[in-house]
Amino acid sequence: MKVLTESIISLFDLAEAEGRLLRKKVLHTVAMSLLMLVASLMLLAAMGLLVTALYYALLNLLPPAGVFLSMALLSLLLAGGVLWIVIRLNHKQ
Repeated sequence: MKVLTESIISLFDLAEAEGRLLRKKVLHTVAMSLLMLVASLMLLAAMGLLVTALYYALLNLLPPAGVFLSMALLSLLLAGGVLWIVIRLNHKQ
């Protein structure tokens, strides 16, 4: 009877320790996910501001069609770069 009681107590101690570890890891994962979301939104805003600033700067140098073409190419390059980074990060896992 004593062995059974000790086994049950050991099982509950193990479950409690695993529960604490799970809670810690979940909180860490949620925090990292939120930080990545904030960084992604800031990167998106920065790219939008960059494209807007270059658009207004190029308006003085090129005709509107040339400005739109250069902004489209820049946007494609930025999107391709971000996609390349995401694919590389996905393959590392």
